[in-house]
Amino acid sequence: MKLSTLWNTLNRDQRRAWIGWAKNNPMLLDNGNPRHVSGHKAMTLVLRNRALAGEVLNPALLPAAAAWLDGSLSTSGAGPWTAGPGYIGFRCVTAIPVAAKWFLWASAPVLATEPKPLATLEFISVFSTGTMAVNAVTPSLGAAYLPVQGDWHPPVNPAQTTPHWDPPRKMWFRLHHYANGQLSPGVILSGEIDYEL
Repeated sequence: MKLSTLWNTLNRDQRRAWIGWAKNNPMLLDNGNPRHVSGHKAMTLVLRNRALAGEVLNPALLPAAAAWLDGSLSTSGAGPWTAGPGYIGFRCVTAIPVAAKWFLWASAPVLATEPKPLATLEFISVFSTGTMAVNAVTPSLGAAYLPVQGDWHPPVNPAQTTPHWDPPRKMWFRLHHYANGQLSPGVILSGEIDYEL
């Protein structure tokens, strides 16, 4: 069943509630921009987010207010790396006191001088973090990245003892905290693709 058709299962008061909610809560679109949408569109986007996050779809349940954790994760000292199978992930810079879910968009490997690096952003995955202490790192998201954007390892060059991109490549990320069917405004992060830390 298409998520948008669940609108037809709502009664008049439930539809009015969504319309009122949408007027006060801009929705984050796939391009990363917030925009006010209709009540019907807001419900569809919230339900899509809930489905991706693995949550129960209840079209009558409006999102509650959320305390966003933006700024909690960073690429500093966390890759992306290419040693062995490689690593793509994030380091915790402010403690995360409760389990959290995140929506991730990532770019293909692009030149460090690329003028529009965000043009290649693609949705990669929803991932979860439990509670995290400062300096803890997430598990690698490389397995989710690979089928979407391809391998981030450099071409084989026997002259390089530690294979690296020449010229250097970077990877860009758009990261959004998820809560109650909504996505936070999000953070743009980047990291140069290195062999290892």
